[in-house]
Amino acid sequence: MAVIAAMLVVIAASALATALIEGQGRLVRILSTERHLAQAHWLLRGGLDWSRVILHLDARENATTRLDGLWTQTLADLPVGPADHPRAALFSGKIEDAQGKFNLRDLATDGQANPAAVAALEKLLQWLGQDTRLASALAQRVADSQLGRGRAPVAMGLRSLDDLQAVEGLGLPGVEALRPYVVYLPETVPLNANTASAEVLGAMMEGLGLAGARDLVAQRDRGLWFVNRGDLVNRLPELREGLRRLDVRSDWFSVAGEVSVGDTIVGLRALLQRDRQGRASVRWVSYG
Repeated sequence: MAVIAAMLVVIAASALATALIEGQGRLVRILSTERHLAQAHWLLRGGLDWSRVILHLDARENATTRLDGLWTQTLADLPVGPADHPRAALFSGKIEDAQGKFNLRDLATDGQANPAAVAALEKLLQWLGQDTRLASALAQRVADSQLGRGRAPVAMGLRSLDDLQAVEGLGLPGVEALRPYVVYLPETVPLNANTASAEVLGAMMEGLGLAGARDLVAQRDRGLWFVNRGDLVNRLPELREGLRRLDVRSDWFSVAGEVSVGDTIVGLRALLQRDRQGRASVRWVSYG
């Protein structure tokens, strides 16, 4: 009986020691993950500062916003770790011209859908192989988020394209499919003819068409950039009435970044607004 009792005590002690070791191991992993998360967030904040500096430099050097600017350079797996182990942390990021995309904010005004903008979005969706009925559904969601004549908003306000995932027929796959072409900005702004895709230009400019837009974009990307609004009028005289919706400079930019620290990966999306002095401020930022 004494031997059995001793064996039971040894087994209990071993089980307790094993549990303590496993608990300490879990605690170490949790602390390590939290440390990596904190490092990743600080590095992403540094990435935001990098984008603000780049946009400031671009504004000082260029009167227009073009696809050959310094801000278009994408960073991929840039080592940002400590000096003795720089590849312990890797940063990837890019800046996109938000004014080179279709602004979903234009789909409604004062809680009422804008038929011209809805028709333009239907055209864009058709060219992208998406369900054109999404245009009306998105317009209704945008209208519901706005103050109407004599009524309060009937749905939560919108901040970004991701807030529209709940629209019937869209979802996350639809959002990702549209992200290169559409954006949600807090105000109505002109489309930048120097950065917009052929699909967006053709959809927004009545009378241009997809073929005409592709030809125009091909010329532009070979170096025939639009230098000012007068240049737009001279080169697109047949579209004179709609040229007020175009510009050659942008104030709104989207930033996407990702940092990997060990096994931890943290992403960032942000919207930046640049003032006429070239200073860029963060309007919103989200981590994921």
